[in-house]
Amino acid sequence: MAVLIGPRGVRAALLALTIGAGSFVDCYSTGDGLAPPRESLYFPVGLQVSHGGSVLYVVNSNFDLQFSGGTIQSYDLRLIRRHTLLTIEDPTNPNLKLIRPGDTRVNPCPGEPPVYRDDGSGKRQPLGETCAPPVDSTFFVRRTAVIGAFATDMRLSELPQKLVPSTPKVPGQADPPAVDFGTDRLFVPLRGNASLLWADVSRDTAASVPPEDRNAPYAPFDIGCGIDGSGRCDAAHSAGANPAEEGNTRGLTMPGEPFGMAISEDGESIVMTHQTETRASLFRTGLSRTLPPRPPAIQYILDGVPFGGVGVAAIPHDRDAYIACPAGATGCTRVLPRPAFLETTRVAPEVQLLRHYADESGGVPSSLSRPFLTREAGFPITVSAGGTDSRGIAIDPTPRIACKARVRPVDPGANRTQDDVDRDVAACARKPARVFIANRSPAALLVGDIGAADGVDGAYDADRLTIHSSVPLSTGPSKVFLAPVVDPDGAYALRVFIVCFDSATVFVYDPDAATVETSFRTGSGPFAMAFDPFDMEDVATHKQVAFDDAREPGKGLRRYRFAYLASFTNSFIQVIDLDNARPDKSTYERIVFTLGAPTLPKGSE
Repeated sequence: MAVLIGPRGVRAALLALTIGAGSFVDCYSTGDGLAPPRESLYFPVGLQVSHGGSVLYVVNSNFDLQFSGGTIQSYDLRLIRRHTLLTIEDPTNPNLKLIRPGDTRVNPCPGEPPVYRDDGSGKRQPLGETCAPPVDSTFFVRRTAVIGAFATDMRLSELPQKLVPSTPKVPGQADPPAVDFGTDRLFVPLRGNASLLWADVSRDTAASVPPEDRNAPYAPFDIGCGIDGSGRCDAAHSAGANPAEEGNTRGLTMPGEPFGMAISEDGESIVMTHQTETRASLFRTGLSRTLPPRPPAIQYILDGVPFGGVGVAAIPHDRDAYIACPAGATGCTRVLPRPAFLETTRVAPEVQLLRHYADESGGVPSSLSRPFLTREAGFPITVSAGGTDSRGIAIDPTPRIACKARVRPVDPGANRTQDDVDRDVAACARKPARVFIANRSPAALLVGDIGAADGVDGAYDADRLTIHSSVPLSTGPSKVFLAPVVDPDGAYALRVFIVCFDSATVFVYDPDAATVETSFRTGSGPFAMAFDPFDMEDVATHKQVAFDDAREPGKGLRRYRFAYLASFTNSFIQVIDLDNARPDKSTYERIVFTLGAPTLPKGSE
């Protein structure tokens, strides 16, 4: 069915992203419509930074159906960071690719705040809030692939060595080494044809330097999705739409309105939520720590979850809390829990616990490989009136990591044995992880813990969720992200970033101080965020942030410094400075760069 959207339809489509306004966009026809703008931002809904930090991947949704599809784009992130530094030094620098070069008065900030100070000095307003003169985003684009319409999110696979084996840890024995095939994978839910699009991308490293010549080859820019002569990803890179696809042993097709997704700790599965269904979908990623990559495929459809699933997060199971028996040992028979997920919903004041079971009998895998999902519990939200309409969710394991880093080693002189060390490490591994949920009714950040002693018999329950507090926010909380800032001493310090779509505001919450550190206004309709690469273990232990001397020697640019925020409504990306160790604090937690011209949706006037 082809869908035409007029002015009122555009406004409704904008609401659909954050309200789940129904199924009027369930199907569409690309036909021979206009090709999407290959190098322009157009309703961006997902951002990911490559593991080495040289590429920013963006997915555009074509949400008003003006074109025959959306796009995935790769941007030169090294160049974006370089031009961000130029903007911080001087927003009128002639080397910036300003959209309206020349007189700085015609380079206003998104949202049209005053360009000049009102103190008679004739100087520009300092960067921040929504203020940074827009630059030409097409200058930074390196590759593009055309995809279907109505993308809702994007995820990048984790590094093989970071994936958690699905078996208990054996004391005194090292895990088998992960095999690195040098391939990462992007995953994108598409509402237009109810599928999971995927693309392989080459791995970069922290030392990778993209070429200065924008036309020179650089493998991490390439988007591997079987691109045809028209620039479109082929059907083989769309999972869940074809019941005969490889690995789809049940002959399933994915339900409509896919929205959020989470990748399991072992990297082998994805759970997908559905906005207008009582279902959740299970996919295999086609990736593992030890086997060559294979195509993703849908595996199972769970029915019976509350209507309006939105956010989902994989529960971290710390393997040090579950000790397997080494050869010949007895008395250590604990088993690592099956992979589990927390799902939020728009209609029920509770959070769902979903669990992924392998297809096996007596520990022996089935030859058909038919894993499945179950709904095992619903945890009530009672800390505020209402408690319905929960959106983004994030789980923070850093208290466990920090605790284990402080465990004292074996010390014969102090009569401290390996058994003592193992006991202390296990106690740290059983500390609760922190949970953060964006809730809209009322507008608040919900804070809780997961993984603690059961209230009935005192046994450890890794998946027991308790929501204990509520932090008021402005209207429209949509997404929650865990990422660090650089503290005044130059070390990583964890923060929670809450994106409020309706009020065009980002809140920054300090989980250790349990307080909102700051908030700032953004361009209209903020949605997706991404960050320079970081390691959560470095964050938990407050490691010093290294300088990016490989790419920008002598510039004082830290390897981790910026966050990236996509405006869904007006189709541009803003860069936020997270470095509080610089002598000049004026740009800390402020917008310092605007990628692309803020543009109203067609037909929205």
